[in-house]
Amino acid sequence: MGSMLRSDKMALCDIYLQPEAAFEILSQLGEVGCVQFLDMNPDVQAFQRNYITEVCRCAEMERKLRYVEAELLKDNIYVPDSVQEPKALQPNEMIAYENILEKWKNDITVMSENHTKLNKSYLELNEMLYVLNQIGPLLGDNDMRRDSKFPNLRGADILPGGHLIVMPGVVRRSKSYHFEMMLWRVSRGNIYYRQATEDKILKDPFTGMEIRKVAFLAVCQGEELSTRMEKIFSGFRVNSYPCPESAKERLEMISQLETRMSDLEEILSKSKYIRCKTLRTVGKQWQNGIVQVKKAKAIYHTMNLFSLDITKKCLIGQCWIPERDLMRVQDILVECSETIGTNVPSFISKTTFSMSPPTFNRTNKYTHGFQVLINAYGDSMYRELNPALYTIISFPFLFALMFGDMGHALILLSFSTWMVKNEEKFIAMKSRNEIWNIIFGGRYIILLMGMFSFFSGVVYNDCFGRSIVPMPSYWVNTFSSEALAKQSVLNLDPKGKTRNLYLLGVDPVWGVAKNNIIYENSIKMKFSIIVGVLHMIFGLNLSVVNHWYLNRRYLIVFQFIPEIVFLTCIFMWLVLLMFFKWFMYSGKISGKRGANCAPQILILFIDMFLWTKTKPVGANCDAYMFNKQELVQKILMIIAISCIPLLLLGTPVYLYCTNKKKTQKPDVKVSDFRRYQRRDSDEERKEPKKTSEKEHDSSSFGDLMIHQAVHTIEFVLSTISHTASYLRLWALSLAHVGSSL
Repeated sequence: MGSMLRSDKMALCDIYLQPEAAFEILSQLGEVGCVQFLDMNPDVQAFQRNYITEVCRCAEMERKLRYVEAELLKDNIYVPDSVQEPKALQPNEMIAYENILEKWKNDITVMSENHTKLNKSYLELNEMLYVLNQIGPLLGDNDMRRDSKFPNLRGADILPGGHLIVMPGVVRRSKSYHFEMMLWRVSRGNIYYRQATEDKILKDPFTGMEIRKVAFLAVCQGEELSTRMEKIFSGFRVNSYPCPESAKERLEMISQLETRMSDLEEILSKSKYIRCKTLRTVGKQWQNGIVQVKKAKAIYHTMNLFSLDITKKCLIGQCWIPERDLMRVQDILVECSETIGTNVPSFISKTTFSMSPPTFNRTNKYTHGFQVLINAYGDSMYRELNPALYTIISFPFLFALMFGDMGHALILLSFSTWMVKNEEKFIAMKSRNEIWNIIFGGRYIILLMGMFSFFSGVVYNDCFGRSIVPMPSYWVNTFSSEALAKQSVLNLDPKGKTRNLYLLGVDPVWGVAKNNIIYENSIKMKFSIIVGVLHMIFGLNLSVVNHWYLNRRYLIVFQFIPEIVFLTCIFMWLVLLMFFKWFMYSGKISGKRGANCAPQILILFIDMFLWTKTKPVGANCDAYMFNKQELVQKILMIIAISCIPLLLLGTPVYLYCTNKKKTQKPDVKVSDFRRYQRRDSDEERKEPKKTSEKEHDSSSFGDLMIHQAVHTIEFVLSTISHTASYLRLWALSLAHVGSSL
């Protein structure tokens, strides 16, 4: 697995590949996943790269496979997963596979077009049958006359010579109202319009979605008005169908339509069977094909990062490789060169570097989920402490503070244990469900969350929102049975008879107490702040290790010390006040050390900022917890405020003075031989330092001040906002308890 404490040591290597072996070498390096290549042609456009033709061919094959995938999804065809991970599509197999994909695409396209045409014909027949059944009775059995284009109707209420045009059809229900209004306005009310009483649900031949339509009958007079109606029909995509004159003719047409629809349904069934059979055959090979094409595309994209030598017989590139994987990469190069039989073997050579290397953190199945969680917020710098190591404990612990319930924790434990026990089976399944993959990838996170939640549930004495009684309570019932019958609420006095302290979490009596919410609010709010302040102090202490290890020791004096002193003088003092109040005041004691005389911590903290004197809680109570507390708070506030100028000015002034001295000294050049012979540990620590110094050399004092001012403002404000943010632990814990009741 490697060390999770820091990222791996990286080496910058020059890599020399023979063109005939480059594809196979990069394919195996991609399977290993421990090499990051650099672009050797940053000024060359994408269309001018050496292997852009192969990349375009792979992109075209991928497009065809995506088209096939869309057709598979349209018909709900199951696509089985690969039994084993396929290798990349080889260059000598590309032409044959392109022909196969072209045949697949053409066959599926032809079948799709024919199926769409058949569905369209079936839709038209279905609509016509619907019109005859719904609109035919409205026409009655009168004598009719037809011109060459539209049916004509002469009614008894129409003047002799009147020319009526009857136009039945179907329109979408969602457009029917607007369609009717448009006909009314264009005809200025000179139109007879009726709709069917029942809608018809049909299937769109192109999308396969259900559509709701309604039949209508429109009767107008004159050719000019009928021409306008035709345009409206076209605009609303309305289908108009002829309707026979007599009821007998309509019955004959309905019979013919039913016969044709029956034949067409049989044809559609056979067509769908052949289509699905073809798609199932293609679907069995689709998963392997898409993986092979994607890998080939990635390989050619990587080959475009290389540059050709003058003779165009060697690919030259640069890459970052973890030092512990150098021999592994070299073995792959030698093995591929021997397998292919190249005259000149491919090889790598380690070179010096001045840029900052990439961060590479090794993980296994236990730590992968935590590392992904950290990477979602950002990557740490090269060779800095890896936060994922500490998140393994801190993340489940903070979750447990909000989700402290033994019963709910057992559900999490059961679910995560089931996933861990069957992980090999689930890994082999290779599910494409994104939500399941996220949950399964974090199975060990959920397992630890369940364990920590069970522990916090024991501390909270909470199981599915109810308290349990594993041992005798601290409180003793001193009331008689008569008193218990008369009173609905009993006041338990801590000065009365009690037992030994309840050591296993929260006393179960608090679960039925009337002031339970007040008690839980107090203890959980204070505990959230304590955990938050300690968590922030722990994070600041980790920065000391980074500064020391990366030779940025001046930041310990000018950045870490002011920050830790500022945080301690204000918020650590707030934590100490909580402990003072817990240990110095008790409900069993009367007088100034009684619970009634305990000062409010929030008031003390506000008066500390405002430099005002706290007023006592009662007449016989002290304003502060101990003598000279007011003086101590003022001193702490002065120290905290004095840290801000040091944090703001310390680092810029130091870097400015250091850079000024360096510019006055002549540069001392180190030979390439000595630089190559330098020990790995010195190279690892000094190279990042050189990079940072070069960056500071190019920055003026004003730029340094702006950068440090932003950091100072961010730190001062974040200490306040982060402390308040940890109160969400308290709020969500109360919400969890409330939802469990």
